[in-house]
Amino acid sequence: MKHLSPSLALLLVLTAPVATKAQIPAPPDQAPTSTPQWTEVFPGTNPSARASHTMVYDAAAGKVVMFAGLGPNGYLSGTFLWNGHNWTQEQPKTHPSPRYWHSMAYDGGAKNVVLFGGFDTQFNVLNDTWVWNGSNWKQEHPKTVPGARYSAAMAYDSSDNKVVMFSGFHQSPNGAGNDTWVWNGSNWTQEHPSHAPSARYGHTMAYDTAKGDVVLFGGVTETNQVLGDTWVWNGSNWTQKQPAHSPSARSFHAMAYDSVRGKVVLFGGGDAFGNMLNDTWVWNGSDWTQEPNTGQPSPRNSHAIAYDSSHGELVLFGGENNQGYFSDTFVWK
Repeated sequence: MKHLSPSLALLLVLTAPVATKAQIPAPPDQAPTSTPQWTEVFPGTNPSARASHTMVYDAAAGKVVMFAGLGPNGYLSGTFLWNGHNWTQEQPKTHPSPRYWHSMAYDGGAKNVVLFGGFDTQFNVLNDTWVWNGSNWKQEHPKTVPGARYSAAMAYDSSDNKVVMFSGFHQSPNGAGNDTWVWNGSNWTQEHPSHAPSARYGHTMAYDTAKGDVVLFGGVTETNQVLGDTWVWNGSNWTQKQPAHSPSARSFHAMAYDSVRGKVVLFGGGDAFGNMLNDTWVWNGSDWTQEPNTGQPSPRNSHAIAYDSSHGELVLFGGENNQGYFSDTFVWK
């Protein structure tokens, strides 16, 4: 299988806090006092430039975890932690192989970070499952395993205490799928909902704590159609939303839930015409609203964002555009 970078794919076409539906979200560090904006920060230690990496907030450790990706010099495998002020590279005894386009989410029930699949240095599509316990990676060997894939999306469904994974580009059969899987902390189970989004990859998902649903947006089909639809997963079925307003169709964007404001935040990605975007949108459970363009990162795709609950802010790192890879860190608060 030939390697195809997210930027090239776009030119051709052109992850959540733990809560249940009955719970009230935990109070944030501070209530919002003004219109949020993006601010670039300059930590003393910085990971190398990269794209197609993953970031999630490890609630047990109180830090954002970033793993792997693709950089100007090839595949990466490093594990970095963000403590609200600086990045620190960890040195675990074991870790997943170098890869990109993998998927990752925080499992609130097991209190660890779960990683699945991706694309490795030998151009293999992977279906391995790993967990991060705050200091080391451990490979899991579940009885049931989803098919090998890359560019799937994962989010932790607090209502059902399961990690949800949807779609991605499959190794066999070769093409995008529209299958839904859940991880219960020890095994994968395929769900068979009566309705589901169409097959896609390069989409994003985040758990909307206020509504108790997993939100999915966008992506691209194997026939290079860029999508702009919004779906929610309620634990047993997918429902397409018909909001009055919506971000434009896009893929390889990033999304996370902001528990301070009780909204899902979406940033950037690439559109159907090969343009990189840097707009910010928020989902309130029924409609999308575009945020003012204040201090936002430059246009990009294949970046990663995570909500840092310890500091009440979204963290963004890296990504790429048609000129290269980024190694910048932004916060949104």
